[in-house]
Amino acid sequence: MASSILFPPILFIAWDENLDPPFIANTAYDFLTHKLFPVLSVVLGIAAGIYGYKKYNACITFKSNFKDYLEHDGRLRGWLGILFIPVLVYLWLWATFCISIKLWAYYYSDNSWQQEYQLVAVEACPTDYEYSCAKLVVLDLNTYKKRSFRWYLDKSKLQRLQNENINIVGVKSPLGAIVHQIQW
Repeated sequence: MASSILFPPILFIAWDENLDPPFIANTAYDFLTHKLFPVLSVVLGIAAGIYGYKKYNACITFKSNFKDYLEHDGRLRGWLGILFIPVLVYLWLWATFCISIKLWAYYYSDNSWQQEYQLVAVEACPTDYEYSCAKLVVLDLNTYKKRSFRWYLDKSKLQRLQNENINIVGVKSPLGAIVHQIQW
């Protein structure tokens, strides 16, 4: 049962890491990832803790198995594993909903989109990415919020366009936009 629950998120995370589509998040994505999913994860983690505590007190077999688990793995490691449940719930929610919407937008959306942004900075990607990767920080001229995404083409040309307006073309999804082309 656990594998059927964990298979879709693992598949989506593997796809996202392999393809790494340039994605500009919007406020709905920010709300989901920074507000709703963390709160929901903590609530579900507390509910799981209450359920586990009730099960612990009600079932002698579960009580002895849990005590054996704590003795075998150690109290600190056992309790940290239990406290890690909200993090796992958050990762499951994020992978299942956010990445699946990116996947759908990348392959199936024909909702063309273009918008003008100001290119604020062209930064280096972390070392685990290719040398040609650039982290672009753009300023949304409508909301004046900074957004960032990774881009793998024209790194040297984009570095010269810093603080200039660029036109970004792609497809729109409910949580942001997948970038296909940058025009200057």
